[in-house]
Amino acid sequence: MKQTIALRGLVLALSLAAGAAVAQDAMTSTQVRAALTEGGYTDIHDVEFKDGVWKADVTDANGNKIDVRLDPATGRVYPETAGATSLGEADIRAKLTAAGFTRIEDVEFDDGMWKAEADTKEGQRVDLKLDPQDGRIVSQSRD
Repeated sequence: MKQTIALRGLVLALSLAAGAAVAQDAMTSTQVRAALTEGGYTDIHDVEFKDGVWKADVTDANGNKIDVRLDPATGRVYPETAGATSLGEADIRAKLTAAGFTRIEDVEFDDGMWKAEADTKEGQRVDLKLDPQDGRIVSQSRD
């Protein structure tokens, strides 16, 4: 029993250390392509998992070639052409502070998502990507 608990602890520790790799398993590249197709995107290529989110080059419904990001857990699509959101920089900083992050810097809206650098409660420096609609952390990767 103690070995099982120790093994589970080791697996959890390795999963946490891997961070973004764990999130990638929530969607496959095939599922990403399907989600983009269902969203009306065509000419989908260069699909890759990077910095805790799926990225792809696509053509939108208007025929424009754009980059998109996808939340690996929900499949929500974030087109780089997305405009301003109801959340501002102060909202993002407040959400990160409430979540226990410190030294919050470089908060910006870019490529359809909020981005920031911050220190975790444990003092680790991380890059964060946040949902522009609700400020939820979509990805967290080591800086």
